[in-house]
Amino acid sequence: MTAVLPDITEIAMATDDAPTDAEMLREQFHSQYGNGYDFEGSTLIDIVVGAGQLLTDIVGPENANVGMAALVRQLGYRVEAPEDWAEVLKDDAFGDAFSWKLGATFHNLNAYAYYGIALTGASAAQDREAYLKGEIALAGAFMDKVPFAAWEIDPADAGRTLRLARGRFALDTGDLIEPWALAEFGGVSERRIRNMMAGGERVFEPKDGGVPAAQALDWLKQRKQFRPSTWRDQNTFEDLATADRFELDEEMLFVPVAADGSTFHPGVGGEDGYTTGPTGKETTWPSFEEALTALQRSAEPIWRRPTPRGLRTQARGVRWERTTRTALDRMAAEAAARI
Repeated sequence: MTAVLPDITEIAMATDDAPTDAEMLREQFHSQYGNGYDFEGSTLIDIVVGAGQLLTDIVGPENANVGMAALVRQLGYRVEAPEDWAEVLKDDAFGDAFSWKLGATFHNLNAYAYYGIALTGASAAQDREAYLKGEIALAGAFMDKVPFAAWEIDPADAGRTLRLARGRFALDTGDLIEPWALAEFGGVSERRIRNMMAGGERVFEPKDGGVPAAQALDWLKQRKQFRPSTWRDQNTFEDLATADRFELDEEMLFVPVAADGSTFHPGVGGEDGYTTGPTGKETTWPSFEEALTALQRSAEPIWRRPTPRGLRTQARGVRWERTTRTALDRMAAEAAARI
């Protein structure tokens, strides 16, 4: 069984009224992560499954399944039968694989690629540049090791994030940017960029198949959807490297949020549990975790919530938000105080 990801209808990079202040960009990134081209964790899950299948070929399914099941349990997921480890990983980890060691790297590169900020507490611009260069190198070296074609794995969002991060770094450091990345930043097709590199529509003077950064930036200034990088001028933001960076001991969850801003949290349950699904097809779950899993797998997240008058009305999720278990518990306490 393959986990159903939330329906993605908006690309985080294509926001016309994007703020230019680094702090605002950071807040926007945190609120939007999980609603665009940012499911790098799904790629990492596919790679882990591929590695497990390779081990199966080497040592046999019985031995490989026991080892992989132990790994999945160590990551915090419940595996009943060893042979179910891959299914459990795909179903249960897609929403939080961004907090794995390499998942955090891709998460931070996503903030850089799409928002032009550096999620680091480094106080000097040169240190932030070294940090970004290191994260790109780390992700690139890892992706180069993965036999995507042989394992029939799509690099998907992880590949896209890395490619765009490389493109932005080329812009920021005066290097050559590849046509694909420039097209993505400018909101046009790659064919359009290639036409602008030759022939009657020629605007750029390409070199070695790429566009010089200075020429690319001059053109991008006219593209409203492009967010210029602000990492050189951003404040230190120590919390970017501590409180706001995902620590493995802080449980992070993807939860649906309704149009009115209300969130699915532990306080919405009734005496008999948590109710999800549309009218006539509702299911009641004994725990918050089970109900949340059901919502994550559904094509349209719908749940029941209490009102101050004691009624239980229907809420329909319109977007997904990443938050901590602590924050959800706080929401539950505040809701209980209002009822």
